[in-house]
Amino acid sequence: MRIKFCGAAGEVTGSCHLVQTDEATVLMDCGVFQGGEERHRRNREPFPFDARALTAVLLSHAHLDHCGRLPLLVKAGFGGKIFATPATCDLTKIVLLDAAKLQEEDAAWKIKRLKKQGEDWSWVSPLFTTADAERVFEHFEPVPYGEWVAITPSGRFRFREAGHLLGSAMVELQVRQNGDEQTLLFTGDLGQPNMPILRDPETVE
Repeated sequence: MRIKFCGAAGEVTGSCHLVQTDEATVLMDCGVFQGGEERHRRNREPFPFDARALTAVLLSHAHLDHCGRLPLLVKAGFGGKIFATPATCDLTKIVLLDAAKLQEEDAAWKIKRLKKQGEDWSWVSPLFTTADAERVFEHFEPVPYGEWVAITPSGRFRFREAGHLLGSAMVELQVRQNGDEQTLLFTGDLGQPNMPILRDPETVE
């Protein structure tokens, strides 16, 4: 099992982690970078991997720094399934559509201002559009907490309660290679115990 950190390493935002085995290439989250112009520019850079070669995406929760580049991933050629809890699927639809609307409105405002000033506006575009966001939803595959799902004959995962947000999950990934079983736990963002509405984060042994 090989892991490549493509975001949220040495920083908080841009969660995006590539897990490769002999049989599959799985992406854990695909979030936007946040916090200033430099980080926003990074959102427009090409992915450091081939989106078309991904087997699946495992999504921990619906915050933008974990799901916000999914429209760009699909636009780059990803054609597999995006696995998430049912609540995360529902919330991510709301979050991405809202983000797309804000991106479109912001781009329209910048174009209007630049035109008024007689400046070049051809470089202005939203990070992703409403249509881009809607294409993501075709790839969603809701999975309940605790249910093992096989990705390959020797690899499977399940979601565990993270207690961070409605539908948030840790991802437990198990891979058997050459008779050895390896387990990877991707926590995503963990919540605090004894919070109203949300369940406590699950204890994983």
